[in-house]
Amino acid sequence: MQIEHSEFQDQLVRGLAHRMNNILTLFNGYLGLLLDNKKLDRETREGLAKIKDGARAASDLMDRTHSLVRPSTVVWREINLHDFIYMLRPTFDVLCGPKTKLTIDCPDHLPAIWADGTRVRSAIFEVVRNAIEATFQGGHVHLAISVASKPPGTPARQAIQWISISVSDDGPGIPEEIRDRIYQPFFSTKKKQSATGLGLTVAAGFVQQMGGVLRFESEPGKTTFQMLLPSRSEDG
Repeated sequence: MQIEHSEFQDQLVRGLAHRMNNILTLFNGYLGLLLDNKKLDRETREGLAKIKDGARAASDLMDRTHSLVRPSTVVWREINLHDFIYMLRPTFDVLCGPKTKLTIDCPDHLPAIWADGTRVRSAIFEVVRNAIEATFQGGHVHLAISVASKPPGTPARQAIQWISISVSDDGPGIPEEIRDRIYQPFFSTKKKQSATGLGLTVAAGFVQQMGGVLRFESEPGKTTFQMLLPSRSEDG
C-alpha cells in the first residue's frame, strides 16, 4: 500500500480539521447548556444527549482525519521501545476494559529505533486498538517486540537491523473478501457509531513514512499485524 501526500493536501486537511473542531466545540458547549436545564422533559433530554453523542463522534472523526497528515513538527530521535511501550500500557489498559486481556512481551535489550515519537505512538496505538476491538471486549491481545529479518523488497542499504512490533488477537479473523480493503480510508466493518475506519489507514501511513512495512496474517481465531521498522542505517 502506498499513501501519497502533498503539502497542499496536508494543509487542507489541517485547516479543515481545525475549523470543524472549532464549530463542534461551540456546538457541544451549547448542547451542554441546554442539557443543564432541569425543566427539560425526558424525551427532549434523551434527544439532546443523542445529538451530543453524535457531535462527540464527529469531533473524534476530525481528530482521526487530522492524524492522516504528516506531523507539522517531526522530531527524529532514538526510541527505546521497552520504555516506550510500557509508558503506553495505562492507555492500553483503558482500551481493554475489564474483559479483554493484554499481554506484552518486550525485552529491555532491543536496539533502539530511529523514528518520530508521535508517528510511532500513533501507529502502535491504532493497531492495538484495532486488535482490542476485534475481540469484542472479551478476548486476548498479545503485543510482542523482537529483532526481525529484513523485509523482502526493501532497499538493500536501508537498514542493517530491523525491529518487529507484532500485535495478535483471538478474534474471528478478517474475511478473505475484504482483506484488500482494510487499509482504505473510512472502511470499517464495526457497527458502533464511533468507528471511523481510519485506524489502520493511519498506522499504515505512518509506518510507511518511517521507512517500514505493515503486514498481516489472519485466520479464524487469530489475526496478527506486524510492523517492521528500521533500527539503524548503515551510516549510523
